[in-house]
Amino acid sequence: MIVDDFEKAEISKVVERKKGNYVKAAGKYACFYQEIENDDVAGNGPKALEYLRSKAKVVSPFYQEDFISSVSGHDGSVIIKYSAKLDL
Repeated sequence: MIVDDFEKAEISKVVERKKGNYVKAAGKYACFYQEIENDDVAGNGPKALEYLRSKAKVVSPFYQEDFISSVSGHDGSVIIKYSAKLDL
């Protein structure tokens, strides 16, 4: 998920599963990782963005990336990386 407008927090671009064709712009980013149930990933973006914005001054777009596909011993959960470019 890539959110281009923080105020709307809507999914704006979904990259096909087999293609890794989006490259982030160079710069410094604030990010955090979260273990989350696979079924909750799609709806967690707005909450994750709110948390990130409470910790750092960031500018759009906001990124949600799969970090790993599964967590050993935690069936059904994944690690997600959330990030946005710092407003320096």
